[in-house]
Amino acid sequence: MMAFFWSRKKLLLFAVLAVSALIFVVSDQLARKHIPQPGFSIGAPFSLIDHHGMPIYQTVFEGKPSLLFFGFTYCPEVCPTTLVDLTRLTEELNLQIPIYFVTLDPERDTPQQLADYLPYFGERITGITGDIDAVLSLSESWGIYRKKIPTSDGDYTIDHTSTVFMLSHTGDFAGTIAWKEDSKVVKQKLLRLASR
Repeated sequence: MMAFFWSRKKLLLFAVLAVSALIFVVSDQLARKHIPQPGFSIGAPFSLIDHHGMPIYQTVFEGKPSLLFFGFTYCPEVCPTTLVDLTRLTEELNLQIPIYFVTLDPERDTPQQLADYLPYFGERITGITGDIDAVLSLSESWGIYRKKIPTSDGDYTIDHTSTVFMLSHTGDFAGTIAWKEDSKVVKQKLLRLASR
């Protein structure tokens, strides 16, 4: 009787593991279908303002590979860490890859605010801001998650996607860099991007 009980238990466990594995494989395949492949064109055309107060358009991404990151200057950790890491790694590799920082908080991140903030992270970072509807339209076209969260002091912070997008010299999607991705892997990605 006990042997029969354990056999049924093992059979049930095997069935659960098999179904779990199948769900994982199917989920992974579905997720991969929604990951843009290199060369895929994403992002809407835009007309915004850089941190010098000058007009800036989507054509700025053309001509050389670049990095694109969405964040905000009042971000406590993800944004400053990402900008420091991108600057450090590109400098270590001696790569002149421009970095574009699109604010998700244009109400506070004026050109002057960005101009005061960005020099702490290097000279090759261009800030992008402008009308809030235009900024949100651009971020949505890149699939960026953005949620304004009230804080206890009556202010707010923003929860957002932390992915860095790599763009080819034609301005097309060429891959991503994940938050806290291993620096050796990131360096390999940057070298491949620079050789495109």
